[in-house]
Amino acid sequence: MIAVLGLGSIGMRHARNALALGQDVIGFDPAAERRHLLEAAGADATDDGADAIARARAVVIATPSECHLDDLADCLAAGRHVLVEKPLAHRAAGLAALLDRAEKEGLVVAVAMMLRLHPAVIRARAILASGALGTPLWGRFLAALYLPEWRPGQDWTQGYANDPRTGGALFDYIHEVDLATHLLGPAQALACVAGHSGTIGLTAEDSADVILGHAGIIHSNIHVDYVTRPRRRFGEIAGTAGLLRLDLDNRRVEWHDTSGRIIEDTQYPGSYADDYLAEMAAFIAAIGPHAPSPPCTGREALAVLECLISARTLAGLPT
Repeated sequence: MIAVLGLGSIGMRHARNALALGQDVIGFDPAAERRHLLEAAGADATDDGADAIARARAVVIATPSECHLDDLADCLAAGRHVLVEKPLAHRAAGLAALLDRAEKEGLVVAVAMMLRLHPAVIRARAILASGALGTPLWGRFLAALYLPEWRPGQDWTQGYANDPRTGGALFDYIHEVDLATHLLGPAQALACVAGHSGTIGLTAEDSADVILGHAGIIHSNIHVDYVTRPRRRFGEIAGTAGLLRLDLDNRRVEWHDTSGRIIEDTQYPGSYADDYLAEMAAFIAAIGPHAPSPPCTGREALAVLECLISARTLAGLPT
């Protein structure tokens, strides 16, 4: 059985995906209406988080970010494998010790960086690994949308996105920092600016720009915001032998040689929903016999979190 702690939109998505993959599920949430939604989907529910952990062999942590660290500690103390929704936590202190404990006890700690399961990202990583793009030179990544349209019917000023300490555009789009490091290698934050446009009533930052330094000469820049219409989400990587462009929303990879000739232009079927389902399937595989490593390990996610916290510090945001 898989337990899901927190039954907001992402917790319910993970729960439904686990059910679709043939897993028994028990969910915890303090809100009765959310528990009833899960029960209607065919799972068990409880108003006691410790009970959910005790009844499961693995746990999905989808509680608010400020709870992740304590929830992870509770799950590991109970000897449970864990999939933590991004970000791994909102602060890094104490995480390394928890990951040490998990490794010592043979417990999987995976983190939900679902863009690693996106077929365009998988293809881009394969091209880079083959050396066909030559030596990488730079990358840029953009994720921009209009927050009031992201989840219609919800008050975006009351959710996690508007917490200046644990929310905001940077924490929400940690996927883009992970994407840069996943494709270009470990990074450190070199510069970051963040701001409030004043157009959607947030206290937390609604836009930010980050510059990362990777190994060698490689730099990448990341722009994220909650205020752009129409939405856009893409990545570009230039190498000495050509250019890759990833259109994530449209699931497309374009590969150009140095003359601009198109070597490959592939659009993949499906949607982000398929990537979330693949993420859950990968977690289930990672806790089974002859288990492969999960797509994003706790150690990898900790390095990304430390990079993002550094960027927030450079921007003068609360940590």
